[in-house]
Amino acid sequence: MKTKLVKIGNSYGVRLPKTVIESCELGENLEMTVKGKSVVLMADKQPRSGWLEAIQDEINSKPLKYLGEWEW
Repeated sequence: MKTKLVKIGNSYGVRLPKTVIESCELGENLEMTVKGKSVVLMADKQPRSGWLEAIQDEINSKPLKYLGEWEW
């Protein structure tokens, strides 16, 4: 797919088709990196997103141990 740079004030932008935005699940905020002569755009991940699901099996499989009262 080819596209053109569009002048926006003192900067430039690229228009992304709606189908590309939907298929990549892009939101308003993006993560942009430069690799060599390529620009990579990725959906911005929320901090700690999915952490609970990632450890849920661990939480469910091991009972918590009661160690008594804390001493300061």
